Amino acid sequence: MALTDLMSHTPRSIESSEAASHLAVTAAICTRDRPEQLRRALRSLAHQTVAPAEVLVVDNAPRDDATAQLVADAFPSVRYLREPIPGLDFARSRALNAATSPLVAFLDDDAVADPEWIAAFSAIFADFPRAGACTGRVEGLSVATEAQRVVEANGGYDRGDERVRLPADAGRRLHGRRAPLIAWAVSVGSGCSLAVRRALALELGGFDEALDMGAALPGGGDHDMLWRMLAAGAEVIYEPAARARHEHRSEITAAYDQIVGHQRALVAMLTKAAAAARGTARLSILAFLGWRLVKPGVRLARRAMGHDPLPARVLVRMWWHCWLGLGAYPRARRLAQARRAAAVGTSTGTGMATGTGTEPAEAPAWP
Repeated sequence: MALTDLMSHTPRSIESSEAASHLAVTAAICTRDRPEQLRRALRSLAHQTVAPAEVLVVDNAPRDDATAQLVADAFPSVRYLREPIPGLDFARSRALNAATSPLVAFLDDDAVADPEWIAAFSAIFADFPRAGACTGRVEGLSVATEAQRVVEANGGYDRGDERVRLPADAGRRLHGRRAPLIAWAVSVGSGCSLAVRRALALELGGFDEALDMGAALPGGGDHDMLWRMLAAGAEVIYEPAARARHEHRSEITAAYDQIVGHQRALVAMLTKAAAAARGTARLSILAFLGWRLVKPGVRLARRAMGHDPLPARVLVRMWWHCWLGLGAYPRARRLAQARRAAAVGTSTGTGMATGTGTEPAEAPAWP
């Protein structure tokens, strides 16, 4: 369906939505080889004022059984799923398909949810039946290291204490200026703390497996889902009461790598959105894409005057990676298809179905 058609389309899952004081929520954590951080995240879900209907842990291409053992020993009520195809959005889509609740709330494994996290998400979807997705406020868990302070100074994950309802609030100023809807979609929150209406997310095809591929394309799947929700005629809401705290990278090189990689992934996601759009929607996306391609240069000029938190060498690298992002999505799409084909081939050869625990030969760094 063309984007112009989607903008006037009312998804079936929204048409049939029924308001309630609280809607059931499946809490899902996608993880890879970080059992101690996962333990902390699961403990935060065990102390919610409104308990999730279920908790899923999707173990993505693990190198060992440490996560499975942790869940079995310390959290026996948690559903453990092993997704063998490496890539965050393979894991996210696995959670969507496995969930039994109308809402699925995703929490990063290196984050912790405040006690009202589930209650706040549930209330938003009950109060706003056209909401397809809701992002939550994400603050830094710690700013003890230089790297963590740099992440915060570069913008961090926090989007403030005021609710944003899209598309209705897109006429407001974003960072002091008028901005197109696509700019709001990539600025209104992140997958670190994200809840979606399950039926609508599945109707839209789930998360795009070509995004959030680790080193190949480290990000974009969350914003792509938010944009497709808006394009389908649903609302996207930022709810500061759904609060979580994220453990930023503690090493400065890792923090710089993540910041640079996210910009490449953002450009890749925008090229995908532009290719799918038509008419004025495409022009709007292309204009915003053009701004993202020149923005690191603007930041370099500000850095020369001492007004940017990133070193010039990092900004130059970011600028280059933004341009690399222009051709990144087709390559990532082919890689995602190859990974899925390899998993199907492995399952055929072993008699095991994809997603039941087959170990992949390759596993990229977790985003």
